[in-house]
Amino acid sequence: MGAESNSFRYNLARKSPVLEIVPRRDAHQRSLTNLKPKEVKGSLWTSSQRQMHSLHYAVSYRASFKPELPDFCIRRYSAPGDVVLDPFSGRGTTALQAAMLRRIPFASDINPLSTLISQAKLSPVGLDEVVLRLHEIDLLRPVPLTTYKEMLAPFYHPDTYRELVNLKLAIRNKPDMVNRFIEMIAFSRLHGHSNGFFSGYTFPQISVPPERQRLINAKRRENPEYRPIAARIIKKAALILRDGLSQSFFTTADQAQVRTSDARNLSWLGNNSVDMIVCSPPFLDKVDYLTDNWLQLWFAGINPRPFSDKIFMTSNIHEWRSFIRDVLREMLRVIKPNCFVVIEVGEVETEEGVIKLDQVVGEEAERIKSNDKFLRVEEILINQQSFTKLSNCFQVENNRKGTNTNRLVVLSACPRSR
Repeated sequence: MGAESNSFRYNLARKSPVLEIVPRRDAHQRSLTNLKPKEVKGSLWTSSQRQMHSLHYAVSYRASFKPELPDFCIRRYSAPGDVVLDPFSGRGTTALQAAMLRRIPFASDINPLSTLISQAKLSPVGLDEVVLRLHEIDLLRPVPLTTYKEMLAPFYHPDTYRELVNLKLAIRNKPDMVNRFIEMIAFSRLHGHSNGFFSGYTFPQISVPPERQRLINAKRRENPEYRPIAARIIKKAALILRDGLSQSFFTTADQAQVRTSDARNLSWLGNNSVDMIVCSPPFLDKVDYLTDNWLQLWFAGINPRPFSDKIFMTSNIHEWRSFIRDVLREMLRVIKPNCFVVIEVGEVETEEGVIKLDQVVGEEAERIKSNDKFLRVEEILINQQSFTKLSNCFQVENNRKGTNTNRLVVLSACPRSR
């Protein structure tokens, strides 16, 4: 297993930046020479928006990384046919890009909403199937308005709500590939700041509470207008499917495994079963994945109570250190010898100063050993970029309340000498 080449080019229609990649060292050579890990710093991938395959942009998700990040890593540290795992799969970015690059995607997340998104991305259907199915569903049947009045009136016109409930019921009664793909697209249209969304004017990436939405409506002197959902779903489907998909993608994606599981307990995977891991664990108390996605959870019919206490969030660095130690121990179990783990973290400014989480990951990784292998820090990749407009909406600037630096810890699973 090795990198496909020492450099690669983005094959983009509009922009084609060349990204030079520093050749990696083999894990067994690194362990013998005991060299310090190499630090690679700069713009490792393009900072331009929406430059990868259109399917990547089907759904927004808080604290998700750009698809250029796993693209860079997968090309650098794996080969076609390898199994690539993301145990914090979020909106399925790593899994989708792995399939695009002819690697077999394995993905898991503690949040079942993430499972639905990842599975739908890896099982896309044609635009004609989306159109036909939406025409088959009766979106106009009367529905009770109890939930609407209690929670959803600040977001939707009652006729829009009626269509959403009928679509929700149709998906629940027939959860096949077509309906699950439509469901994923509906997740992306539930709330936003333009006419393309189902809701009145609101935040596009987080589900604000009803009381907050009432304040937004009052400030803007607006009430939600009727927005038919079928036309908006079809328009979004056309956008995300416009780049087309090859037969090799479907052949590879058919071998994918997507599960709902805790990254600290990947019991669905055997020892030495994956060739590469790319992931981004939760940072220090930055995102509330349940509150920020409550509208999506409602539409999917997911009750968050059974797993809410298992979603890890903390502002305590000692608790985070313990969490990442357990995650790394499980990663060491499933990763094959001489293969790579890439963990994306950041640097966060606190009252005590800047915490570089890559240092914490490195320290914990090098303490973990099993009977047949151990983890070693190979490289630290530091990608520096400017914030997007959306990041500024959340008052994330100068590494406060977030990060504008991707710090990637590259670990190798080194065989232990016997």
